[in-house]
Amino acid sequence: MVARKYGVVYTPDRLADFAAELLCSEIEESKFDNIKVLDPACGECALLDSVKKIKGKGYEYIGIDVDKTAILSASREYTIINNDTILPKNVRKKTAEFWAGKLPVINAIIANPPWSSEKIYNRDDLRNAGFELTVGQYDSFVLFLELAYKMICENGVFAFIIPDSIFDSQNENLRRFLTQNTEIKVIARLGEKLFDEVNRATTIIVCKKRKPTEQSITKCFRLSTDNRKKYLLTDIQLMDIYKENVHQVLQKRFLENPSCNFDVDTRREEEELLAKIKSSSIIWGEKFNFGRGVEISKSGNVVFCSKCGCAQGYKKSQLENGEKICTYCGKKIEVSESTIGSVISKHSTGNDNRILVGENVKRYGIEGKCYIKTSVPGINYKDLRMYTPPKLIVRKTGLGIYASIDYTGSMTSQTVYILKLRDNADGTPLEYYLALLNSRVIYYFYLKVYGENEWKSHPYLTKQIIYSLPIREYTQSALDIEIIKLAKDLARKYEYSKDLQLEKLICRKYELTDAEIRLIYDEMNRLPDLGAVNNMKVEVDVNV
Repeated sequence: MVARKYGVVYTPDRLADFAAELLCSEIEESKFDNIKVLDPACGECALLDSVKKIKGKGYEYIGIDVDKTAILSASREYTIINNDTILPKNVRKKTAEFWAGKLPVINAIIANPPWSSEKIYNRDDLRNAGFELTVGQYDSFVLFLELAYKMICENGVFAFIIPDSIFDSQNENLRRFLTQNTEIKVIARLGEKLFDEVNRATTIIVCKKRKPTEQSITKCFRLSTDNRKKYLLTDIQLMDIYKENVHQVLQKRFLENPSCNFDVDTRREEEELLAKIKSSSIIWGEKFNFGRGVEISKSGNVVFCSKCGCAQGYKKSQLENGEKICTYCGKKIEVSESTIGSVISKHSTGNDNRILVGENVKRYGIEGKCYIKTSVPGINYKDLRMYTPPKLIVRKTGLGIYASIDYTGSMTSQTVYILKLRDNADGTPLEYYLALLNSRVIYYFYLKVYGENEWKSHPYLTKQIIYSLPIREYTQSALDIEIIKLAKDLARKYEYSKDLQLEKLICRKYELTDAEIRLIYDEMNRLPDLGAVNNMKVEVDVNV
């Protein structure tokens, strides 16, 4: 029960070995006389065992875990403490102060902390215990990273196995904290399937507790889809793949990125190309109003409160429990197959309006029809003026950028973003923005800055990401007119050959050289073999 509560998943041996190798190589550079290695979420001590395989008895090993059963198999050569690392039992002082008084000087930390997003700790208790990075949404691993920084000595090194959510917008504060206060030695983005039965992508980050300089270097690594398959199907070691594919960047670059993004896929030789793509860009907020559609799932399933009559969605857990509390009046509502109805259907039944959900939005086109009942109490239809045509729509979830134009006045669900030209906008045709947004040039920028180049559990765009995409200003040039014409053709009927013609025009718009175009096309051709992105691949000469 403890493991389930805290979101614990124990570390596979080969992954533990890789994390230990990364840690030990950085420890050696620090040249400490006596090394004391701590795992603050040690479980069965796989990570400490891996460090010991490399360094033997030359290090002192310490583990902490809340699960008494898990630590029974720990080596007797280790110092093991059974306690809650984050909020130790019966402790009133700050957590970091408590451990400083209980542990020797720690100069190395290695951990695969709990990844759970469930809030198992009270936010006020965490604040009183000295935690500062718990604003908004956060996963459990954030607590362990913050505590590791406070527990470790100056110049100490910590290596953490964590989920890919460190790259998400919710963890900007954590990224900024690490970038400003530590030397980030390694960011290794490993993808999914490294843990059995865990559908989240994995990252290893290694940091040194020392203020970074202008010249601080971060080693960046992405385990490609092909190499991950090779790793999972053979006995090849991750370190061998890492050594062949790692590249170095200046750490200060992260602070210059939007939201302090860890753009680990951008090599130093690509920075000039990205800077060129970013030049002369629009300011989205000056051109567009931004919105999201009706707060409803694509199925349209709701329950109605018997007291106030309001319709509302429900969570899977509420269906399993058979009840929920009404969002509007607080009455308990039965949630069962007999009480669930739908406000969305495949066919019009009158008193409804067409609605577009995420899967209806394609590159340039719209496929499928659904209808939503209007004037249902409790349903948040949002500002109806946002639905008037024409409007640029962008799918929120999925791999890649899917943008189209709705000319029909359809409503959209909350998984579709709406971009409406402001009244004072310059009258640029929407098809111009559509063409650039759907282009391989912009997708290349997105891949390099945000790193979403393979299917994850929940890849999605945000307003912040969309507003950071560098769309060149419309100048009414002959080239711009050509771009609009082809975009209109594609909106009527998609043709791959015409898509490639348009791409050549957009490359001219961004003033790209043949070598730069080749870089972009090569990146597209490295995308995984998935229907969602296969039409982005280019098997033609780059000559424009």
